[in-house]
Amino acid sequence: MATEQANTAGELADREWPDVTATERDRRWREVRWRMDLAGLDCLLVWGNESKWESALANNRYLTGRVAPGCVLFPLDGDPVIWSGFPHDVTKWGALAGGWVEDVRSGQSTTNNIVETLRDRGFANAAIGIVGFGETRPRVIPEAVPFQQFSHIASALDSARFVEAGWLIEQTRIIKGPEEVACIRKSAELAKAMADALIASARPGVRETEVYADMLHANLHGGGEEDMIWISSGAVPPPHGKRPPASHRVLEAGDIVVCEYHACYKGYLTGAEVSVCLGEPKPEYQRIHEVCVETQKSGIAAMKPGNLIEDAVHAFRKPIIDAGFGSVECGFHGHGLASPEFPSCMYGGTAGSWQKHAYARMPTIEFQPNMVFATASDIYDPDWNKDTGLMMGRTVLITAEGPEEITGIPLEPEMIVV
Repeated sequence: MATEQANTAGELADREWPDVTATERDRRWREVRWRMDLAGLDCLLVWGNESKWESALANNRYLTGRVAPGCVLFPLDGDPVIWSGFPHDVTKWGALAGGWVEDVRSGQSTTNNIVETLRDRGFANAAIGIVGFGETRPRVIPEAVPFQQFSHIASALDSARFVEAGWLIEQTRIIKGPEEVACIRKSAELAKAMADALIASARPGVRETEVYADMLHANLHGGGEEDMIWISSGAVPPPHGKRPPASHRVLEAGDIVVCEYHACYKGYLTGAEVSVCLGEPKPEYQRIHEVCVETQKSGIAAMKPGNLIEDAVHAFRKPIIDAGFGSVECGFHGHGLASPEFPSCMYGGTAGSWQKHAYARMPTIEFQPNMVFATASDIYDPDWNKDTGLMMGRTVLITAEGPEEITGIPLEPEMIVV
């Protein structure tokens, strides 16, 4: 009986706190390696750092199962190697303990050791794929590798062929595995808890920083990791929240708080955008809110397997165009270990912004099960005031049955009023 109870408790814990296991590791390594085979690559060198709330670490974390800023050698056959951290980080109890890679190295001669390892592993004349911090559209993270380190490696291995290969891992990441989906659903629970914290905290006399802290606490207390919270407030709020840190401004009656944020669980991000009014809103804001709801419902409904990305983009845009409104962002972008991921389209259109930006392109790809997206409707009325508006966004999982909004934050016709 005690054993049965222990097993039941373990199963409940697994459901409450999902993880990425060796099963998921094997799945993603197979997916990456057949693409390497197809591309004729013998190994990958993958660089990552902690920029943009660790989105630039997504490829490293995807391959290694741990937060490992630095360089990863991922061979077509054989075991990977990580170069990261201080000497004490790579001990069995250090910051880089755990994960799927046993060979973790540090020290003062990292670049020379990478060269030596490539030679020892038979890659001196190989085709070596180079993966930078962020390789795919819309390239909000520059596609970069450490210049001095890469230059030294390329010079020392002048018979090797170096090939840009960032697309390879990022393509693999588009379709999530079952364990990834479980982590994303957990992250979505935290996104809902953060919205609840925002609604409970935003009151006259409270500072923006206090609202920020309550939202962050909801995420961390629920088992999450710190990520971004963009928040602005005022009687005439901007149509898009500003970057952190939150200000020390004291909220007042009649203010509107606009907020975009990520919840994060095991590195997996879910996004939401929420606008809260401290008292009854002006009719102009209520109408903007109604159009936000229309565009979210219309766009999400079009995110069906088999539909093209452009089908949903047009469905997001139509209510805005029909209302004669404009948008800072309108559409959706891929989500997972980074934000944004491919495919994404947030700019452009008759009522949109920055028509020539890569974020305005509509990739010619169909929605497929186990894709995940964050949506956004950041809308203003140009006939009233183009410098103020509201934000609304959710997270959508594409299932075989259709799109599923997974945060559970309601899309009600009336503004959230506290």
